[in-house]
Amino acid sequence: MLTVSAPEVSARFTVVVGRSGAVPAAALSAAAQPPADVAGLIYLAPYASPAVREALARAGVSYADSTGWVRIVSDQPMLAITAQGAAKAPAQPGNKTITRLDGRGAGRIVRELLGSSTPVGVRQLAALAGVSPGTVSKTLPLLAVDNTVERDAVGRVTKVDRRRLLDRWTADYELLKSNGAPSYYVAPRGIGPVLDKAKTLRGVALSGGSAGNAWLPNEVSATLPTTQVVLYAADAADAADAADAADELGLVGADPPSANVIVLTPQDLAILDNPEVRAGLPVAPLPVVLADLLTLPGRFPAQAAALMDALAKTDPEWKP
Repeated sequence: MLTVSAPEVSARFTVVVGRSGAVPAAALSAAAQPPADVAGLIYLAPYASPAVREALARAGVSYADSTGWVRIVSDQPMLAITAQGAAKAPAQPGNKTITRLDGRGAGRIVRELLGSSTPVGVRQLAALAGVSPGTVSKTLPLLAVDNTVERDAVGRVTKVDRRRLLDRWTADYELLKSNGAPSYYVAPRGIGPVLDKAKTLRGVALSGGSAGNAWLPNEVSATLPTTQVVLYAADAADAADAADAADELGLVGADPPSANVIVLTPQDLAILDNPEVRAGLPVAPLPVVLADLLTLPGRFPAQAAALMDALAKTDPEWKP
């Protein structure tokens, strides 16, 4: 129990302590029927992720974690104590579970979960993603703690919250920071000729706005014009190869604010192996395109949301 006291009033709370950061069902059940002399329930954990904080607030459960996130509220007596903590979970000494999703292996696992059906076991997921079972075993606990996946008693993933998982991935992954150093260009003759030329190139894949429009279901028309091209290429990190590619595409070097073409090497070169062709364009995998749109400045996050809404019309897994 925890008592919060003021000069003329006090509030008693039941306290539930968790080690993993996940929301225990018992805590939610206790919050639904508190004793008459208890103002509410407070959940304490080493770290409460955004998904956990959202779920607790929705259930009317207060919380606090060791990084400084605090939300303690009650109606009788009226009380509100809030504070902000760390944006990401702190690393735990000796803990073999990963705490960030910006690596190549974690990215492969997330991409596979965003496209696979469930249930899926650790070894099956490892084979599908092309990573070791150990990498999966280190990644899934983080995803479960953040309420992006649900697992059964034997460790299989039984449910994936695709939008929440994508949000959790992009908390660590960012297009312009997680991949190779970007090169910026201007297409003097416009975006159209660049896209036409990209259709004939090997070892490249498009992301960003053009790929987002290409990934729209066939019955949905794009409402946003393509104003910027993001092009993944295997040799983009090599200055000479990048210059040759720019010449072939008719591009001119530019400063980032004025560029309408970004060329970079993907963190995972596997996305360039036989990229899917949509609307005649070689495009990066759908999860990569969505993550890139969400981490680009400007209107691109809104385009990602519109694409997910369009996907949700035929695939319920993409519903909010």
